[in-house]
Amino acid sequence: MMAKSKKKKKRNGDIRKLLSNDDKIQFISRLYELINHGYTLEDSIEFLFIQYNASKKLVELVKKDLSMGKKLSHILERLGYSASVVSKMEFAEYYGKIETMLLEIEKYLKIQKEQKEKIIQTIRYPFLLTLSLISLIMLFNILLIPQFKSIYESSNIQMDTEVIILMTLLEYLPYILIGIILMVSLIALYLTYTYKYKQDLFLKYITRMPFLNRYFRYFASYQYSLELSLFLSSGFSIKTCLDEMINKNYNYFFLVFSKDIEEGLVKGQVFENIIEKLPYFDQSMPKFISHGRKNSMLDKELKLFSEIMLNSFLKLIDSRLKRLQPILFLLLALIILALYLVILLPVFNMTTALR
Repeated sequence: MMAKSKKKKKRNGDIRKLLSNDDKIQFISRLYELINHGYTLEDSIEFLFIQYNASKKLVELVKKDLSMGKKLSHILERLGYSASVVSKMEFAEYYGKIETMLLEIEKYLKIQKEQKEKIIQTIRYPFLLTLSLISLIMLFNILLIPQFKSIYESSNIQMDTEVIILMTLLEYLPYILIGIILMVSLIALYLTYTYKYKQDLFLKYITRMPFLNRYFRYFASYQYSLELSLFLSSGFSIKTCLDEMINKNYNYFFLVFSKDIEEGLVKGQVFENIIEKLPYFDQSMPKFISHGRKNSMLDKELKLFSEIMLNSFLKLIDSRLKRLQPILFLLLALIILALYLVILLPVFNMTTALR
């Protein structure tokens, strides 16, 4: 009981540990509801902090921040929300669209959570089954195969080619599977590292990787077109939008995209033609931009395009994961079949030889 009390006290003593990932989504959702029903920002946050069992010290700390002129983006940063969420809220505070942005952030966080859960659910069972089979094959190699070899040698029976091939395959298969798992894990860890700390290298590699560049183009198109639409809907020109993203420098990828586009505009190139030449975006983006500029509805066209890109990104993940699972199960079925054959073939061979 005392240990539990200490843990709770520690959790309430650090504002970044107050909310779990699920709580962060609920916090944004409830904050939107309270503000939308006429509560002030200070009263809404205080009410929610109490609901999440925050200590009085934390409540007073947040109230002090708000009384000193700190904004919601600052509170979200202290609560451990990602830089992209904080930057979106900063934009909304500057241009007076907090309620709309809260809905966008809630949607963004829910999508992140759903995709993470889908990937884990799809991979978890085959991964655990693969590890179990690797362990089973290794035990088989250690305990049974030496016994079969010993029986063949003592009986002076020649081992068939099929049995030799299967035994050799099962002997090296665990190491091959472990090698593949390690290789995929190392690639994923390296890409994660470069995404967080070496964005220039990540951008260089991801645009050249045939399997992954499509994911990146969809996601980059979704994020950047959404960001542009938010700026344009606030009355900014394209040039001002680009300058804002370059000067804020809160997102490395937006900085690179904006610099490349601005450089093209300075040379006198048309906006959609510049986008068409860049390897970061989907090929359909220039058509939406061109159509939006002709109808003077570029902000709405970009918002629509961002939603299409998001749906395309989610569908691509779903389709690839659905393809992966049958392949894994087929591989596992073949391994199980090979195990049965390695057990049965020597028995049949020895029975035939003894006759």
